[in-house]
Amino acid sequence: MSSLRLRLSPRRAPLDVEDEVDLDVASRPESALIVRLRASFEFLRRLFDLEFRELLIPRMLPTLYLLGIAASGYAVVAFALDGFAQSAVVGLLRLLLIGPVAFLVMVTLLRFALELCIAIFRIALHVNELAGHAEDIADGIPRISFWKPRKKR
Repeated sequence: MSSLRLRLSPRRAPLDVEDEVDLDVASRPESALIVRLRASFEFLRRLFDLEFRELLIPRMLPTLYLLGIAASGYAVVAFALDGFAQSAVVGLLRLLLIGPVAFLVMVTLLRFALELCIAIFRIALHVNELAGHAEDIADGIPRISFWKPRKKR
């Protein structure tokens, strides 16, 4: 399972969507319950972080995607059952023809929306990183005054 962690701070390495391993957690023998409790506590801490130091949505995207797929499946099944309530022919038409196409369209649009969110978060991360580099560059450049004060006569 891949995790995605974004922090809006300068000089952060570019975003890689790979598995992250916390060496402190991996090196200690702990029960699965303790690991899950710590993960839940960490989620709640980030959820109620009023300063938005760390972004939470990128970590939630896989869960949101699974929930969206389940909701799409539920909507298609409910649509087909409503068709069966009208007649068997309408129900079969919805179940075998319209339902699968609607499911694929909904999941495709969901995937598009979530990938758009990831792209926006990556842009924010890189803009923040560029801002940090711009500050470093600006510190090394002497200030140029564009006007000279007039001497009083």
